[in-house]
Amino acid sequence: MVNLFLKDDNIKANVPNGKSLREIARKTGASMEFGCRVGDCATCIAKVIKGGELLNDINEKELLALNAIGAQDDNLRLMCQCRVEAEEGEIEISYFI
Repeated sequence: MVNLFLKDDNIKANVPNGKSLREIARKTGASMEFGCRVGDCATCIAKVIKGGELLNDINEKELLALNAIGAQDDNLRLMCQCRVEAEEGEIEISYFI
């Protein structure tokens, strides 16, 4: 399992391979905002502080949304589009950016 740390809520969770971060945020009661839930609105933008390589690659929809808001930081991702793609490791995320 991957250890996920949602820094802004001080939540730690063990996440199995293939799980979406949106689902984990919902199940743990994280205060992360979600709007459309499909990658169009960029409400769930967050900074991956550690472990970005343990997440799926950025997809076209996510890239379009990040470009539309002028995101300059390569560590910014949309949490509704992210899922864990590793068996073990550590991910740290901040969503109050």
